Amino acid sequence: MTPTPAEADDPRAVRHRERAAFALGDIASNLTWTTISSYLLFFYTDVASIAAATAGTLMLVARLLDAFFDPAIGIVLDRTHTRWGRARPYLLFGAPLLSVLTVLTFVTPGGGTLGAISWAYVTFILVGLSYSLINVPYGALMSMATRDSGMRMKLAGLRSLGVGLGLIVVSTATQPLIVAFGGSTTSRTGFLWTAGIYAVTGMALFWIVFATVKERVPLTPAARHRGSITTALRTLLHNGPWLAVFAFSVLSFARLGVITGGAVYFALHTLHNPAAIPVILLAFSLSAVIGSLLTAPLLRLLGQRRGIMLGLLASIALTPALFALRDDLIAFAAVFFVANVIGGLGFVAAPALVADTVEWQQWRSGHRNEGLLFSGYSMSTKIGAAVGSALLAWGLAAIGYRPDAVTDTVSDGIMLLFLVLPAVIAGLQAAAIGCYRLEQQLPRIKLEILQRHDA
Repeated sequence: MTPTPAEADDPRAVRHRERAAFALGDIASNLTWTTISSYLLFFYTDVASIAAATAGTLMLVARLLDAFFDPAIGIVLDRTHTRWGRARPYLLFGAPLLSVLTVLTFVTPGGGTLGAISWAYVTFILVGLSYSLINVPYGALMSMATRDSGMRMKLAGLRSLGVGLGLIVVSTATQPLIVAFGGSTTSRTGFLWTAGIYAVTGMALFWIVFATVKERVPLTPAARHRGSITTALRTLLHNGPWLAVFAFSVLSFARLGVITGGAVYFALHTLHNPAAIPVILLAFSLSAVIGSLLTAPLLRLLGQRRGIMLGLLASIALTPALFALRDDLIAFAAVFFVANVIGGLGFVAAPALVADTVEWQQWRSGHRNEGLLFSGYSMSTKIGAAVGSALLAWGLAAIGYRPDAVTDTVSDGIMLLFLVLPAVIAGLQAAAIGCYRLEQQLPRIKLEILQRHDA
């Protein structure tokens, strides 16, 4: 049955099990994404024996190449119309592909040879492409499930909850699983089996999302008639709110990449305590879970733009305390947790903000272009992750990092990379979100769109 405009605007139409499915989708995503963000650079440098600078360039080039695949997926998505809907079939057929490529990414010839580097390039690019094939449609599902901005923010919170739960699984289980299957933290067999478990679980969770979520927002007439790609892109480049969220998201994921990727090095070589890895990553994971619960009410109270900016500035102010507490793991983890809860409000809210920019796009052009806008968001996450991983890897190379010869100077350099670099990026995030001004205009924009529909 074709969904009605009234159902699309009714927040009660999105049932509780359907809301929960959005969390499951992000758990699935992060079983791949967070594992790659947290452990792939370490896998390259300490298992595959690829030099840090080479690994950094590899991750930047490969991720930027596959990032530009995202708009193509978005354009195709906007022109997809099947008996399963527009976005859902990509989850059904893309999940097995992502599962296989996730495993292959953690296979290596080793030895830092040309073969190992070539294999890393090919598998890293392909896993990124398959990730886009699922996550662009999955992201667009939020704007297809409902037009209600409040429900979108709740769904964004549930997505962030899924991110946090996925982070918790990866941060607490990965190292023990690697050791259990392989006998050491650098075991190839351990990495292979761990990646396999995560890949199969993620595939099953994406299939649950496919079976549960309903697309309610009907296709616009422009989309039915295959609206001009040039027009859609031109409108997108004039969509100021979307551009602000895009820049903010690039910086968010750059910061995420530095934190999750740097935690392993910080724990091993600055704190000299392998047991600190799950503690630090768990604190970060829990911050995402708690942030998912607090973001919607806090931003409703403070306003979206102001609340996100205040949280970022407060997290920056806590950076000196992290330096002072580095020898007390529990106290350090507690402050680290708080800093990332308040500094992560924008990370939670970003998908909902992108969904709101869809309304601006339709208001200006008559095209909703959900696929294109969410492909841009997916693209921003990849660009950000590429920049974050490259900055971390190049930073390691600049301080002379070698796994078998870590001096006190290198140890101090790792601490600066892990604590100061994210604070600098957070300052840039605050500047980017300061340009987002859609919040006050949105009620008027939605009213005009409904009036045009009625006419």
